[in-house]
Amino acid sequence: MAILNPGEVSEFLRDFPEYNILLDNVQFTEDEINSAIRFTIERYNALTPVTQYTSDNFPNKWILLIGTCAHLMHSEIFLQLRNQATYRDGDIENIGIDDKAALYQALVDRLDNLWNSHAQKIKQQINLESAYGYLSSGYRWIRSGLRSYD
Repeated sequence: MAILNPGEVSEFLRDFPEYNILLDNVQFTEDEINSAIRFTIERYNALTPVTQYTSDNFPNKWILLIGTCAHLMHSEIFLQLRNQATYRDGDIENIGIDDKAALYQALVDRLDNLWNSHAQKIKQQINLESAYGYLSSGYRWIRSGLRSYD
């Protein structure tokens, strides 16, 4: 089903050295992206009903992509906060280095909202489809003539 590779994540994030003018490198390595994919699958599996999906049989590639990007942005917030420094050089306005934590948080909030709503809907749909034909009711045991009304 859904096999997501690091190149697809980098492409979605537009994370290429030639686009990262200030970094002149990629922001997220292949190992970091693979780790984010694994944790996103685990996060999905932890949603009720609990499942045991892997990268080979994950039910939806798009939701895996959005969750992976959210995980990477969560990680970047830690880096931004840890390295945040503001300094002043003479009469020049304050200059911030790694001061984008709030911007990353806004992005994480949007991605998480998107992921949470769609992941839960997909889980519910799969759960309903797997239950079809197995739903039961206590009323099925009531037959006419079996009750006595003394």
